[in-house]
Amino acid sequence: MSDSGFDPRRTAIPLSGVDVGSCVRLRSVNAGHGLRARLAAMGLTPGAELQVVRNTPGGPFIIAVRDSRLMLGRGMAERIEVVRDQHSA
Repeated sequence: MSDSGFDPRRTAIPLSGVDVGSCVRLRSVNAGHGLRARLAAMGLTPGAELQVVRNTPGGPFIIAVRDSRLMLGRGMAERIEVVRDQHSA
Protein backbone atom coordinates (compact mmCIF):
# COMPACT_ATOMS: atom_id res chain seq x y z
CA MET A 1 0.00 0.00 0.00
CA SER A 2 1.27 3.47 -0.83
CA ASP A 3 1.63 6.44 1.51
CA SER A 4 -1.51 7.99 0.02
CA GLY A 5 -3.70 5.41 1.79
CA PHE A 6 -5.02 4.05 -1.53
CA ASP A 7 -5.36 0.29 -1.47
CA PRO A 8 -7.19 -1.05 -4.56
CA ARG A 9 -7.89 -4.33 -2.74
CA ARG A 10 -10.36 -2.66 -0.37
CA THR A 11 -14.06 -3.26 -0.99
CA ALA A 12 -15.39 -0.94 -3.67
CA ILE A 13 -18.75 0.83 -3.59
CA PRO A 14 -20.45 2.98 -6.24
CA LEU A 15 -19.77 6.69 -5.91
CA SER A 16 -23.53 7.28 -5.88
CA GLY A 17 -23.69 5.52 -2.48
CA VAL A 18 -21.23 7.81 -0.70
CA ASP A 19 -22.48 10.29 1.92
CA VAL A 20 -21.97 14.04 1.62
CA GLY A 21 -18.66 15.16 3.10
CA SER A 22 -17.01 11.74 2.75
CA CYS A 23 -13.63 11.39 1.07
CA VAL A 24 -13.04 8.38 -1.18
CA ARG A 25 -10.51 7.26 -3.78
CA LEU A 26 -11.45 6.25 -7.29
CA ARG A 27 -10.76 2.60 -8.01
CA SER A 28 -12.27 2.09 -11.45
CA VAL A 29 -14.92 3.17 -13.95
CA ASN A 30 -17.26 0.49 -15.29
CA ALA A 31 -17.97 2.02 -18.68
CA GLY A 32 -16.80 2.08 -22.26
CA HIS A 33 -13.61 3.70 -23.46
CA GLY A 34 -15.33 6.99 -24.36
CA LEU A 35 -16.75 7.64 -20.89
CA ARG A 36 -13.56 6.51 -19.16
CA ALA A 37 -11.53 8.90 -21.34
CA ARG A 38 -13.94 11.79 -20.69
CA LEU A 39 -13.80 11.24 -16.92
CA ALA A 40 -10.00 10.92 -17.01
CA ALA A 41 -9.80 14.27 -18.82
CA MET A 42 -11.72 15.77 -15.87
CA GLY A 43 -9.19 14.35 -13.38
CA LEU A 44 -11.11 11.20 -12.45
CA THR A 45 -8.29 8.66 -12.66
CA PRO A 46 -7.57 5.62 -10.46
CA GLY A 47 -6.29 6.71 -7.06
CA ALA A 48 -7.71 10.25 -7.32
CA GLU A 49 -9.18 11.57 -4.07
CA LEU A 50 -12.81 12.66 -4.34
CA GLN A 51 -15.05 14.38 -1.83
CA VAL A 52 -18.81 14.23 -2.18
CA VAL A 53 -20.23 17.75 -2.01
CA ARG A 54 -23.87 16.99 -2.87
CA ASN A 55 -25.77 13.71 -3.17
CA THR A 56 -29.52 14.20 -3.09
CA PRO A 57 -32.07 11.98 -4.83
CA GLY A 58 -33.39 13.66 -7.93
CA GLY A 59 -30.78 16.43 -7.78
CA PRO A 60 -27.29 16.90 -9.15
CA PHE A 61 -24.41 14.79 -7.86
CA ILE A 62 -21.46 17.09 -7.12
CA ILE A 63 -17.91 16.08 -6.21
CA ALA A 64 -14.69 17.93 -5.46
CA VAL A 65 -11.60 16.58 -7.21
CA ARG A 66 -8.18 18.22 -7.66
CA ASP A 67 -9.26 21.76 -6.75
CA SER A 68 -12.37 21.57 -8.97
CA ARG A 69 -16.02 20.80 -8.50
CA LEU A 70 -17.73 18.53 -11.00
CA MET A 71 -21.40 17.77 -11.51
CA LEU A 72 -22.10 14.21 -12.62
CA GLY A 73 -25.24 12.46 -13.70
CA ARG A 74 -26.48 9.83 -11.27
CA GLY A 75 -25.96 7.09 -13.89
CA MET A 76 -22.34 8.17 -14.26
CA ALA A 77 -21.85 8.19 -10.48
CA GLU A 78 -23.18 4.62 -10.31
CA ARG A 79 -20.50 3.45 -12.78
CA ILE A 80 -17.63 4.90 -10.74
CA GLU A 81 -16.25 2.48 -8.14
CA VAL A 82 -14.54 4.01 -5.12
CA VAL A 83 -12.95 2.85 -1.89
CA ARG A 84 -13.21 4.68 1.40
CA ASP A 85 -10.19 6.83 2.17
CA GLN A 86 -8.31 5.32 5.09
CA HIS A 87 -8.11 8.72 6.79
CA SER A 88 -11.91 9.08 6.91
CA ALA A 89 -12.61 5.48 8.01
